[in-house]
Amino acid sequence: MLRKCHDNKGAGHLGPTRTIKLLAKQCWWPGMRKDARGYVTQCELCAEGKTPPGKPQGLLQKVVEPMRPWECVAMDFVGELPPSRGHRYIWTILDLFSKQAHFVALPKLPSAEKLADLYVKHVYRLHGCPDKIISDRGVQFTAKFWGKFLQLLGAERNLSSAFHPATNGGVERTQQTLCQFLRMYTNYRQDDWADLLPFAEMAFNGAVHSATGRAPFEIVYGQEVAPFPRLPEWKEGEGQTDKEWPAKIKQGWQNVVEALRETQKKYKLFADRRRREGDKLGEGDLVWLSTKNLKLGFPSKKLAPRYIGPFRVAKRINEVTYELRLPKDLGKVHPVFHCSLLKKYKGTLDSGEQ
Repeated sequence: MLRKCHDNKGAGHLGPTRTIKLLAKQCWWPGMRKDARGYVTQCELCAEGKTPPGKPQGLLQKVVEPMRPWECVAMDFVGELPPSRGHRYIWTILDLFSKQAHFVALPKLPSAEKLADLYVKHVYRLHGCPDKIISDRGVQFTAKFWGKFLQLLGAERNLSSAFHPATNGGVERTQQTLCQFLRMYTNYRQDDWADLLPFAEMAFNGAVHSATGRAPFEIVYGQEVAPFPRLPEWKEGEGQTDKEWPAKIKQGWQNVVEALRETQKKYKLFADRRRREGDKLGEGDLVWLSTKNLKLGFPSKKLAPRYIGPFRVAKRINEVTYELRLPKDLGKVHPVFHCSLLKKYKGTLDSGEQ
């Protein structure tokens, strides 16, 4: 009766409540509601074809907690844009402590070797070696050469999980501000945006950032940088000695650390209102994987399964990120996923399978 009232085409693989009501019209037995709910919960076709209702899984997690300028760096590319002086892409580099950014125009997406050369010319010469570099999973950032280059810098490579760009949310938000600036000032043909990048960088780094309550220039250099040709008025007796100046800057850094922590708490409180805590998964557990970002070869994505699997959890990376054991027929899909793309398997497969 359970198969008839749930699996049958006339029943439609509906949820527990509708299945129970359909059963009640046909028959009754002690514990029928419990049996029906268990049957529907373990139905593998429902698990493959249905998306869980409500808020997405995974509460906001802290990526890094830098303590000084240019200790943790995030980067990404904007493009492809209309040609401007032979350039079509913008390389965005962001310091996650001070929020200072650099915008570099590029003719094309660089190889790992070219990216290393660009980093030395545009970032290393100004700020030295970082401790961590965060990026997405572009071919430049996953290349062995880039990994070796970061080892020489003494930097740890942090890559975002598969199909979850929010890991690199800081630089994504910076790029939104950059594109907003370019929309305001570019001409009708949109072929002068490369000339606007120095002004965009000055405006961004000279403005007070909401996370720190200070301008990036002030955090890094200890003073504000004037965007207009007007000298500041200095009063007598306000000058700093060579010993007081470094102490003032470091005291400012401590204030920034406290401001960033407070801001992260506010961000988490706001973000978690629209999320829910994910399923507690451990090594060896079986999960379904969302097909939202996968190319499976079906004629229509609308009629394709919403989840595939189940696959076994190979490793728990952190509270919301897991590495799966994927079959080879999925190709070069990176096996690390955010829990919002996973759904705990509740079927009856033997624990020795998969």
